[in-house]
Amino acid sequence: MEKLIEAIKQGRIFLVGECRGARPEVIRYVDKKTGQAVAFTVIVYLVERPGVMESVLITRQVSNTETDPNTIKIGVQKGKTYAFELSGFERIRGVVKARMAAEAEPLPL
Repeated sequence: MEKLIEAIKQGRIFLVGECRGARPEVIRYVDKKTGQAVAFTVIVYLVERPGVMESVLITRQVSNTETDPNTIKIGVQKGKTYAFELSGFERIRGVVKARMAAEAEPLPL
C-alpha cells in the first residue's frame, strides 16, 4: 500500500475498481510497411468503478511472441478490488477504454 501511495505522489495515474472479469486475446494484423503478419497477446479486464455505474475496459499487452491465450496467467480474481496503473485512457462511444502500465495491485477493501 505504501508503494501505491508513493506512486500516486509521483503523478502516476491509477484506476481503483472491482474486477468483473478478465480474458486473454490474441491481436493479429498485417504490417502495411513490411507486409508481415504480426500477432501479440493482451489481457482484457472488465473493471467496475466503485460508486459509479460505469465499467472500464483495460488492456495490458502480455507478449509479442506468445499467441496461445490458454498459456497466459491472468493474475486477478473476479470480485476483488484492485488498483490498475494506467498509461492512457479515452472514451470511445460512451465506453471508457484504458491501457495498463503495470500489474494490478490488490487492495484490502
